[in-house]
Amino acid sequence: MKNYWDNYYKITKGNLKPTPFSQKCSKFLKNYKGKIYDIGCGNGRDTVFFNRLNLNCYGLDQSSEAIEINQRKFKKYQKKFIESDFVKYPFEKIKKNFTIYSRFTIHSINKKQEKVLFKKIHKLKAIDYLFIEVRTIYDDLFGQGKKLSKNEFVTSHYRRFINPIELRSEIKKSFTILEYKVAKGLAVYKNENPKVLRIIAKKRV
Repeated sequence: MKNYWDNYYKITKGNLKPTPFSQKCSKFLKNYKGKIYDIGCGNGRDTVFFNRLNLNCYGLDQSSEAIEINQRKFKKYQKKFIESDFVKYPFEKIKKNFTIYSRFTIHSINKKQEKVLFKKIHKLKAIDYLFIEVRTIYDDLFGQGKKLSKNEFVTSHYRRFINPIELRSEIKKSFTILEYKVAKGLAVYKNENPKVLRIIAKKRV
């Protein structure tokens, strides 16, 4: 998996415009003083977008190639990019307020990893917001490629398509859902218009 993404970022420039989801989330983060962690930051476009809004955002990605490219490309923000597996990142050691931003990353990890991640997230005392946009079981790509399990398939790379109701139920264990939407038109890329899930949630005190 890591090798796939290392090779992908080595040869793919990608779109550097901030995603519609990051623009949406930025409205909830006006004057936010905590840190933001863009988990699975990829080519870094949303990490840079948040920083250009004077928000303190760090991009995490396990792809060393992606991190090295981002550090070279965005020299002003090179210290904002960290090579790390976000499932294993020590969020529990953070004492000051922070937010987790996850776009198209939860479907890149398996169910066991998701359980580990959310077990950790629910225990976090300093977290404020959780922003998630992810592919769902209603995606046009669902069922394509090699089937690993009910919702897991491999085409050029691994995807686990998310059941929106199940993820919402998981998040509601310790967060208040501010926005929940399952729709097309939210993450259009070239000829792709997947039916994605968006969740914006705030940790309950």
